[in-house]
Amino acid sequence: MTAAAYSVSPPDAHPGDVDRLVELVSVVEATQRAEDVDGFLALFHPDAVWVTGGGRRLVGRDVIAAFTRSVLPGAMRGASVRYAVSGIRFLSDGVAVTWVDQEYLDAAGRSLSPRSLGMPTYTWARSDGNWLIVAGQNTGVPAEDVLAEDAPAEPEALAALQAVVQRVEDGFNRNDARLMTADVAAEAVLVDASGRVLRGRPGIVAAAEAGLASPYLRDTTAHYRLLDVASPAPDVRVATKEAWSSEADADAGRPPEMRALYVFVRRDGAWLIERRANVLVREAV
Repeated sequence: MTAAAYSVSPPDAHPGDVDRLVELVSVVEATQRAEDVDGFLALFHPDAVWVTGGGRRLVGRDVIAAFTRSVLPGAMRGASVRYAVSGIRFLSDGVAVTWVDQEYLDAAGRSLSPRSLGMPTYTWARSDGNWLIVAGQNTGVPAEDVLAEDAPAEPEALAALQAVVQRVEDGFNRNDARLMTADVAAEAVLVDASGRVLRGRPGIVAAAEAGLASPYLRDTTAHYRLLDVASPAPDVRVATKEAWSSEADADAGRPPEMRALYVFVRRDGAWLIERRANVLVREAV
């Protein structure tokens, strides 16, 4: 967990309790990174209430457990997360609230582009000498370039989708077709920028290998940014992607050279590319 200054109220709160709550937030971070479902659930009171980043209210540790087992395994593949306690307030000797700044990262610990931020709040109760979460709210920070205002996405899902697109970018830039197609579903259908339809993972991988070996793409680079994520169903996300030759071109405000429409599906806790259509931007061609 990132070391950071945080407020404590009242200021004369017992230092041992303060240190223990900071330590427990670091356990939340560690269990999420490790996809440690049991370790994560051990932090909750049996009667806890948890509101997910997508606005689902889960009442009771058993319900929280069922949800966590369905979404956490595979969610951090190619990704990471960082927590920093922002403040601690003791409401009584046995009840405390912690509020946290959260950022989803790539596997190397770098910020995503655009950044994926959250502001979780946890209420803790002292139980048998320890502290347990009795209520939690996992709220994502909306970014105008990431989320459609009427279709918020869970921060965990958004980070996983950005990690998928990052692997596509990294595979393209390294001429690594296997990495580029690592998250393509077995029955996926992709339309490339020339209008060619590719059906099924084997054909998609073969086309990527041939394309990356061609003189046209072999020395080409790309930078991708994911936009307008929408949630038409619990395990389906639709998004657009804009592509430039370099991150510098994107940061300079140059128009994208290509846009793509993605359909992602979640299977066994992992997000996969089910459909994609690439379109060259006319002004850039």
